[in-house]
Amino acid sequence: MNTSIATMPTSQTPHDDTVTPKANLLIALAATLVLTILILVFLLPHLWYGFHEISDIPLYHSYASRMAAGAHPYSAALQIEYPPLAVPFFRIPGHVGNLGQYMLWFSITMGVITLLAGALTTLTAARFWPRGGRLYIASALFPLAVALTGAIIVNRYDVVVALVLAGFLLCLAARWYVAAAMVLGMGFALKLTPAALLPLVFILLGKPRRWLLPAFAFGATALVPFLPYLFSSPGGLWHVFQYYLERPLQIESVLGTPLLFGQLLGADWATWVHSHGSHALVAPGTDFLASSSSVFMLLGLGLVYWLIWRSREHLRATPADQAVAVLALILALIAFGKVLSPQYFIWILPAWVLVAARDRTIAILGGLTLFLTQVEFPKLYWSLLEMQWFALLPVVLRNTLVVVLFVVIALRLRELPHGPDTSLSRLLPLKPPTTGSVQ
Repeated sequence: MNTSIATMPTSQTPHDDTVTPKANLLIALAATLVLTILILVFLLPHLWYGFHEISDIPLYHSYASRMAAGAHPYSAALQIEYPPLAVPFFRIPGHVGNLGQYMLWFSITMGVITLLAGALTTLTAARFWPRGGRLYIASALFPLAVALTGAIIVNRYDVVVALVLAGFLLCLAARWYVAAAMVLGMGFALKLTPAALLPLVFILLGKPRRWLLPAFAFGATALVPFLPYLFSSPGGLWHVFQYYLERPLQIESVLGTPLLFGQLLGADWATWVHSHGSHALVAPGTDFLASSSSVFMLLGLGLVYWLIWRSREHLRATPADQAVAVLALILALIAFGKVLSPQYFIWILPAWVLVAARDRTIAILGGLTLFLTQVEFPKLYWSLLEMQWFALLPVVLRNTLVVVLFVVIALRLRELPHGPDTSLSRLLPLKPPTTGSVQ
């Protein structure tokens, strides 16, 4: 059965006209929050690996402890590789004198942010499908995504990036384009990479004369968190960018998959070194792949933006399909980057939920990708460094699925109408959203 967005029939969108959109939203929100709490509290601490196994929280605790002792972020005494808006999240848990308490409260904080990301995703789904059964599907898919992602969601701060992207999707759905640009500016100050989604805002706005205010909003929110350190610690701020520019090819990256596959077949040509806070793959061609990764990423993003440009009129008229564009852009960043840490998959959760709610193929491919990532990390990670076949296999399969998922989502974009024809709107129960109401 063809389950692509462009061909999914209306009969697959059940609805009950006796239930108001507001009631639908409240039911869906309650389902998302309750199910996600159950996953966070009862499932994640009881998986086949330790709840805080291979966690970045001790690093965050180190930063927080030194800041509490008077060290200034980005100074020579405290170089931090994360952008400035990440720093407050390292300070939030308190308990800098007790690592155990810090880890507990950091995980609780990330759990709360996960709930907020789920709520914003559900609010966006309610704008897409105010009366449709897909709203309930989306409300169940988010906690499922958390379960498939595993405990890493509360062991890193990347769920804050997912929250930013969930807010961005909501702003697009509501046509709050200036707010969408502001949200991306905050994302840049958190993790840099969300800035790659800014051209989508400009495309949806249309004429270049409309770009000025969103561009200013993005620039302001992106720059303000850097300002306190711009003059006092310019070298420390440059270290943030230099750190990412100098990173070698990470062992789990998609670009390194052919080398891992060769290792799996017995080539015995791969090993690793510890560099820039992770493990870099050492094998024939890794230097070339690392140096060329920015070119691959630009080509991937360029392909996606070309497809978005072709269907720009349709995307402006059909907000639900904007989630397809966002997911494609995030996957381009993940698939073609020289670094692919497992926590990067947390970024895709809001967009994946909104696309998977009506696309079975994307649902299956994305769900398997998340699950295989959890299979490998953290339980098999040390075996991966030993190049054991049972650890190499899930990484190779997962990375292959990432490429397949990117190709499929790109094809979904290609299938969208190229002109002002909005005939797909009859396939989706969409109404133009208005401020102050849930459509």
